Amino acid sequence: MKKKSLGLELIESIEEALSKPSTIRTVRSGIDVKQVRKQLNMTQKVFADTFGFGLETVRKWEQGINSPDKSVISYLLCIQKAPKVISKLLLPELKKQS
Repeated sequence: MKKKSLGLELIESIEEALSKPSTIRTVRSGIDVKQVRKQLNMTQKVFADTFGFGLETVRKWEQGINSPDKSVISYLLCIQKAPKVISKLLLPELKKQS
């Protein structure tokens, strides 16, 4: 039996992987970003601007496309518990960055 080249093996492996039905899994972070935002009565843009997130990032979290990492989850929990304190602390810093 003739030995396959590495390239051929890779191509066959990719073709096999692509032929199988895919499943997309979203890892849930344990925090509902949309619920936090809605509790604050903010649009996605206002929420993103107020707390220093990208608008597209907030959209993807809310749609379940992406999930915030552990440090961002901690930050979101702080926002949920004390939004006025967080925005007051951040406002001068966010204005400096703009």
